[in-house]
Amino acid sequence: EYKSYLSMFSGIISKLKERPRPNPGSENNAALYFIRKHHAVLFIQSKNRDGLRTQKILQKLRWRYDLPTDYCVTVQIDGSKDGRKLFDDLVELSGSDALPQVFVNETYYGGYHEIKSYYRSGFLADQMLKGLDLCVDCENCRSLKS
Repeated sequence: EYKSYLSMFSGIISKLKERPRPNPGSENNAALYFIRKHHAVLFIQSKNRDGLRTQKILQKLRWRYDLPTDYCVTVQIDGSKDGRKLFDDLVELSGSDALPQVFVNETYYGGYHEIKSYYRSGFLADQMLKGLDLCVDCENCRSLKS
């Protein structure tokens, strides 16, 4: 069982190495504005089932670790001209034209199926809490490490 757990994480790590990071020189990129301003960003299309499921996963993590409301934001992309520009900018950053898309610490992690897998393995919590010095060893511990 331990070996399969390690192989699962090595598979996750190898996939993440392939994930693009936003280009720091893209100052006119509307999606990059949200990605840099917030720790975790979910881009969705309204009434998209996978987007709503992904949003619930991120909310569970936010509530579990008592994170601030603006720690993880959801950006809805609509069919307007501005929405299309935002979507085009998002595709430029992630290389994917599918929604939902999740960025944590300016790294693209994928859509619903990837986030669901990362959530179940505990990997998503580790990535979302990275740099905050929070304990993720157990569900009941919400204290700062000393």
